Amino acid sequence: MVLEEIMKSLYFKKEAYFVDMFGKVKCNQTTLYNDRNNCTSKQHIEKWLAINDLLNVASFLNQGWAPKWESDTLIYIIIYKNGSFVPQAVNTPCAMVYFPTEKLARQAIDILGDQLLKEIYL
Repeated sequence: MVLEEIMKSLYFKKEAYFVDMFGKVKCNQTTLYNDRNNCTSKQHIEKWLAINDLLNVASFLNQGWAPKWESDTLIYIIIYKNGSFVPQAVNTPCAMVYFPTEKLARQAIDILGDQLLKEIYL
């Protein structure tokens, strides 16, 4: 199975949720099954948009920084632990977004807030 077959199975002549050129969430029956912003439900598109918010905040805070995994430097991710979101130090790839310092990871948590982070992680 390849990605194109999966996308066709999910969206060809079926309802697809997407963001229009004005930033509004729309739902239509579509034959454009390969559109990369197609989602299967309102919850799916909301999660996709929340993930994009996380990626944008990380890009802004990190200012071009990217992890270098060959070093033994600790890098920070956001995890959900004991009912709250907290920075966690790691030294191997294990997440979608990384921060060079605990302070920046905590700042991202503060910017995004619990509700948006719950949409992503829970």
